[in-house]
Amino acid sequence: MIADVAGYSRLMERDEAGTHARLQEIRAQITDPAVRRHGGRIVRTVGDGLLVEFPSAMSALEAAIEIQRTMAERNRTLPAAARIDHRIGINLGDILVDEHDIAGTGVNVAARLEAIAPPGGIAISGTVRKQVRQDLGVSFVDVGQQYVKNISQPVRVFEVELGGPPSLWRRLRARRWPRGLAAAVGAVAILIGAWFAWQHAVPAEKPPQSLVVLPFSYRSETPGAEPLAASLTAQLTGAVSRVTDIHVIAPTVAARFAGRRNDVQQIGRELKVRYALAGSVEGSGNQIRVAVHLVDTDSGSSLWNTEVDAPATTAETAPLALVGRLSESLRTAVRAAELQRFAAGAESSSAYAAALLAADELQKSTDPRQLPLIRNRFERALQLDAQHVPALIGYAHTLAYETQRAGASQQRDVLLAKADEATLRAVTLQPANAEAWGARANVLFFRGQLDAAAEAAQRALTLNPYLFVVHSFSGQILLARGRAEEALSAFDRSLELHPTSVARGVLMHFRCRALLLLNRYAEAIESCERGMAFGPEWPDYMVLTAAYALQGDAKRAARAMADLRRLQPAFSIRWHQALAGRSSGGETAFDRRLHDGLRIAGVPE
Repeated sequence: MIADVAGYSRLMERDEAGTHARLQEIRAQITDPAVRRHGGRIVRTVGDGLLVEFPSAMSALEAAIEIQRTMAERNRTLPAAARIDHRIGINLGDILVDEHDIAGTGVNVAARLEAIAPPGGIAISGTVRKQVRQDLGVSFVDVGQQYVKNISQPVRVFEVELGGPPSLWRRLRARRWPRGLAAAVGAVAILIGAWFAWQHAVPAEKPPQSLVVLPFSYRSETPGAEPLAASLTAQLTGAVSRVTDIHVIAPTVAARFAGRRNDVQQIGRELKVRYALAGSVEGSGNQIRVAVHLVDTDSGSSLWNTEVDAPATTAETAPLALVGRLSESLRTAVRAAELQRFAAGAESSSAYAAALLAADELQKSTDPRQLPLIRNRFERALQLDAQHVPALIGYAHTLAYETQRAGASQQRDVLLAKADEATLRAVTLQPANAEAWGARANVLFFRGQLDAAAEAAQRALTLNPYLFVVHSFSGQILLARGRAEEALSAFDRSLELHPTSVARGVLMHFRCRALLLLNRYAEAIESCERGMAFGPEWPDYMVLTAAYALQGDAKRAARAMADLRRLQPAFSIRWHQALAGRSSGGETAFDRRLHDGLRIAGVPE
């Protein structure tokens, strides 16, 4: 097992003595005791690095899981600047042993796996995965065969999903209570990125988040594969090019590299892009499979891959949902790769880097008290570049979050006025920026300006129909206006465009609300319960209580009400009316239906 600290050089540069002291404390309290408990032997330590030998792969993985979970809990209450995240790589293989050290290919592979692991994460080889038979409370994500530095054969790599407490975007999921901005957090998480000097036709260096979508390959025996492959190449390039934080090579230029997908490093040098995406279309009968693979053009290593199954089609245009799902996953993967570059020591003093790192903090934060600190990060990015549009977008969303904690209405109004000004600047600087219009729709919604919010959301979707989060915003605006059927369609479209989104539970919750307003109580209950699988909170139990009561199921309504009062002891109908009215400007049709159900269930007035 090899472990090191993500961004160690950056941490030492900021506070050498403090970082050294925190590392010593972590070793004494967390890493060394975990290693000993699982039978490990610390072979050597160098700076932030740790090389450990274990008697079995299972022991190594158990120690790594304990370390990362303990560190995550330790970091949860710390400010971002004080957090230390480890990356851990584990391999099972032959080693060379002398009196005091170990070496060999087995150790080298572990080192490469450590470099692949995300901050706070664990990467293991396929040989380790085969040895893990017990249920350790984690899941394993197969990231495929990886070519790593100085190792001739590819290594099968698995990332360990540790689970853990729900992040802020899951906790702040509903609009008019402290769960209300999960969709906005998702937006920030996927919107903040590069705003660099793209004016130059041939940049001297590879720009941040620069990408080429290589022509999709296809199997000739698959009916309709050839036109679908061509359509996917063009549409996916177009979808990603609509995102201002990604620089995409034109499809006419990319077409020159058809058939050269195994030569991505040369392609990267010729086109001056950091990343290349290769895709394929194949299938049989009524089903097709689209596979995509993102590669780092500097190292040639695989960064991300996925496969999507879809019904076969004779149309020459790829389905919107398929293109949207691929583009959403792709830009998330590119953003993660950029963050990994910073963790590895890449230059991070630009407005671009400051905004990207702030967005990452916002995504991972589990404590609303950290929001002012995160807002300061966006403000720092804007000090470096006042016209950095992604920073303006992130700044506006963070301000909107803070309104959920604002005690006085005057304080809330000040925050929203700043957010409104930020989105106005963003759309003025870039009138064709769909994400900026989406942020504007979100802020206007919080200000209770529903007609203006709907107009901004429509503008965003006209510019980029693939933005799942703006479809969610649109649905919430429609629901507030009492147009439940249209809201339900918007939520379903958002789920269709990004079915694997971490905001899926949020969307299922909002579907439940729309169905409640449509008097479709059984469907509302089903949608609520499916959404609660992602982490139930008091607004889920509130809507579920009303749905059961309106359906006539007093027993289940009473159970849901007990859970509601357990999580929110102060809850009453008037309490919720005050909370709802604060953001919407008054009681909506949904609120009235909800309160009718809550009264039937016996919730105190």
